[in-house]
Formats: sequence, C-alpha cells, structure tokens
Amino acid sequence: MQPADSKVRLTALAVALRRRSPWEATDLGLAMLQRWWRPVYAAHALVVAPVALALVALGWAFDAVWAAMLVFWWLEPVYDRVVLHVLSRAVFGEMVSPSSALAAWRNWTRGLIGALTLDRFDMARSFNLPVRQLEGSRGREARERRRLLGRRARGQAVWLTVVWIHFEGALLWSAGAMAGLLLPAGLERAPGGDDPIFSGLADLTKLASVHDALIYAAVILFLEPFYVAAGFGLYLNRRTLLEGLDIEVALRRIAERHAAVAMIFLSVLTVAWWPSPANAEEKIPKQEIAEVLKAPEFGHYRDTTRWERIDPAKPADPKAPDLTLWHAIGYALAKAAEVALWMAAIAALGYALWWLARRLSSMRQAERAAYQPPPALFGLELAPDTLPADVPEEAARLAAAGKLRDALSVLYRGALSELVHKRGVELRASHTEGEAVRLAGMSYVAALVDAWRRCAYASRVPSVEEIQSLATAYRGAFG
Repeated sequence: MQPADSKVRLTALAVALRRRSPWEATDLGLAMLQRWWRPVYAAHALVVAPVALALVALGWAFDAVWAAMLVFWWLEPVYDRVVLHVLSRAVFGEMVSPSSALAAWRNWTRGLIGALTLDRFDMARSFNLPVRQLEGSRGREARERRRLLGRRARGQAVWLTVVWIHFEGALLWSAGAMAGLLLPAGLERAPGGDDPIFSGLADLTKLASVHDALIYAAVILFLEPFYVAAGFGLYLNRRTLLEGLDIEVALRRIAERHAAVAMIFLSVLTVAWWPSPANAEEKIPKQEIAEVLKAPEFGHYRDTTRWERIDPAKPADPKAPDLTLWHAIGYALAKAAEVALWMAAIAALGYALWWLARRLSSMRQAERAAYQPPPALFGLELAPDTLPADVPEEAARLAAAGKLRDALSVLYRGALSELVHKRGVELRASHTEGEAVRLAGMSYVAALVDAWRRCAYASRVPSVEEIQSLATAYRGAFG
C-alpha cells in the first residue's frame, strides 16, 4: 500500500502484512497506535485543541455552547484525517512530526467537503477513509473501489463504528459523573427569576454547559485515534487479501537482496525467449488474457448457505399403513391448541396489566392520603407553633442585631413550614435539600437553600443586606 501523495517503497513497511481475520486486523490498527502514539496524539491535539477552544469561546460569547458542540462533532472527519496522515507514513518508516503534519495540510484535506457532507454519516467511515485520502480516487471510481474493498469487511467496519459510539457514550457519561462530583453545589440548581439575588444562577448553568463541551472535546481527543487506527488496520488487511500485498512485499525484498543476479538472469531470459517478429504480430494481448482466464484456477469464489438434515430421510416402507389422515387431524388439533394458548396468554397479559394499573392507582391514592407533614426536616423544627408570628420581621430583627445565622435559620424554617403545611409539597425526611428545591419549584427557595448551604457547610455567613433582601422576598413568595 502506498499513499498517492508519498513516494515510499513497499519494502520499507514497518508492519508485518499477512492474512488476518477482520478482528485481528483491528487489533493490528490498535497495535500501530500503541507503537506510534506520541506523533499521532501530538498532531491530533494540535488540530483538535484549537478548534475546540475556539468553538467553546464562541459558544460562550453568543450563549450557544450547544451549537459549538454540534459543530465540533460535525468536524470529526477533519480530526480523523490528520491521524491517518501520521499513521500511513509511520507504516512506511517515515516518522512525521506534528509541525510537518500541519504543514502538509493540503495533502490530508483533499476531498474534505465530501467527507463533511455526503459521507458524514457513513457507518464505515474509518474503513473508507484511506480510499478517499490515500488512494485519491473520486466520484464513480471511488464508489466502485469502496464497494470492492467492502465486500468482506464492511460489516466489521460498521460494527467497529457501533462499538466506538458505545465507548464514547460510556466515557462521556463517566467523565460527566466524575466532574459532577467535583463541581460546586450551585451548578445543580435551575436558574432563578429576575431578582438580583439570582443573577449569578444563569452564569453557573452557562459554566456547566461549557464544562460539558470541554469534557466532550477531551473524549474525542482521546478516542478518535483508536477508531481511525482500527479502520486503517481493516483497510490494510483487506488489501492484503485482495491484492496479495504481503506476497508483493516479500518478492520486492527478495528482488532487492538479489538485484544484480536477477538482472543478469532476466537479461538471459529476455534474449533466449524473445519472440520473433512474426510470432509477436500474431499474438493479441486481449485474446491471450481471455484464454488464460478460462482456466479452472481462475474460477469465482462464492459463499453459499443451505440447510441439510442431520439424519437423512429413510425411504417409505410400502407395507406400512397410510397415516396421512391421522397426521392431518393431529396437525389441525396442534394448530387449534396453539391458537388457544396464544389467546389465553394474551388474555392473561391483559388481565395482569389491568390489575397492575388498578393497583398502582390505589397505591398512589393511599400514599397521598397517608402523607403527614414531618415535625422536622434537615434538623429544623417545622411545626407552625414553633415559629414566630411574623417570620420575615423576626428575621430582619435578628439580622439587625447581628444574629445573621439565626435570622437565616428562621427564614429557612419558615419556608419549609410553608411548603409542607400550606403549599402541600410532600417533603419527607428521606429527601435531600436539592430534591426539596426541585419539588418546591420556586426560585426563592433555591436562593434560600443556596444561602443556607454556604452558611451551614462552608461557614460563609451572608451579609446583613442579603438577609434583609431575603426577608423582603419572603413576603412576595409566601404572601
């Protein structure tokens, strides 16, 4: 195999070509990446990192990080090409530096428009990429070439894409979950209203979307070379099986070792068997080729599948009684029993679904009727008789007296008591503070819980002005 834009010799191959199964061929690609991972990842990072940072910055500026992630995903064929550029030259012993790979961008960006449009959703993208990039074929010639190479390898290439998508999803989910454990609690909340207290919540959600975009870019930076290398291994193996590249490489190496002897031998053969002018004129190349291809050695290869009985059928005994009628009756009874069983199964399934629906409905009604407001939540008493008559006024008085934590506690207790006793929000002792915010569905409760978290867990007591603002907003939230 030789790239169209590189003058290298087959004898310089740095991998051992032989007939492999498709899955062994993908392992070959991964072994190539393991051997040359430094130049591959260096060139890949030089392309991926600037694109990712630029798109995330634009998404942040225009408040459309989701659009930046979509564009970054759409440009994946660009990242694939620089990886294949480095790998295809390393296979021939030519180590490409990251700067050289970027300098040769015209070589690996040919046909990029087609890769980003018509071929963007090709499920065998990593396998067909060498045909587009290394062989340089276009149009109908490229389609015929991809069809020929994919006759015995496209299925494995499609499954490679499916497996890679699942790996990408698992890694994205794991990285997102890990990052979620390290983020501040404020990023879990929904944005609040127009009050100045909630002005920072939208920025926190915006920051969370940026962190998701950066995680996605890191996952693509890590996984994409594996996908391209595995597809390149499939491509090399298919060409080895189809064109005998391993034999050609072996013959070329033998010829190089014995070049002098071979030249003399070929000269002698040429002189000895050079055809006379008369015989040369009589032979027509097309006819000669057609005669050679008529030989049985050049037959067509075809896979066929058929069913055969394990025990061959025995010839009928002429003395045996004719049981055709009884067989027909038995078959009819069996079919009738099968229909009856299916009807019984469908009826049983319908009855089970009806019973389950009634059971769930009664359980929901019983659960609603059985709810009793808890006397305390999160270590705070919620009984109305334990609260002051005017909660916001008492909180403002405590804040003016310098008892900021007590003032915040009164507001927090009052809000929880309002939710469970007057608003009908079913808060239980098993709920967390974040779940309480979601069940309440009020921006004021979100801000109050945030202030309480900072005060209780981070020892960051709010200012007097913030307590006064929360006390004033309390009347608007709960009347």
